[in-house]
Amino acid sequence: MVVTTIIFFIIAGILFFLNIKHGRHMEGIQAGLRQLIIALPVILLALLLSGFLEVLIPEEFIKRWLAQEAGFTGVILGTFGGMIMAFGPYASYPIIATIYGSGAGLGTTISMLSGWTLLGLSRIPFECGFLGVKFSLLRMTLHLVFCIMAGTVAHLFDLWFL
Repeated sequence: MVVTTIIFFIIAGILFFLNIKHGRHMEGIQAGLRQLIIALPVILLALLLSGFLEVLIPEEFIKRWLAQEAGFTGVILGTFGGMIMAFGPYASYPIIATIYGSGAGLGTTISMLSGWTLLGLSRIPFECGFLGVKFSLLRMTLHLVFCIMAGTVAHLFDLWFL
């Protein structure tokens, strides 16, 4: 997290000086503050939600169903858990990080993140409406296979190399 913060700080500094050169630095600061005001409540609530989840999810559940020892079961649960997570990135990443930090295996976590990214059920009505049911079913089937494969490869990598 510290490295990411440093990188963002450097990029923000470079962009700030580029905007000073063009005399638009105050516009950039104002736009950033507007976005912060909109996003901050969501980010704070997402972090609280992930903290509550960390406390509420029993260790036994993590060990039995989501940890490295759960194997392929964890990969499947991670894929479907990610699929039903109808949150944006401000909420999903802290939740997934909390589950991973609570002891979920690498394969489970990769499949959860892949399921959220590729299979999110909240997008299906729009996709079906614009691209058709046949397209959506084909895409979902292919992505389901990909999520399971990605989780399985990550699980095997976790077993053999980590």
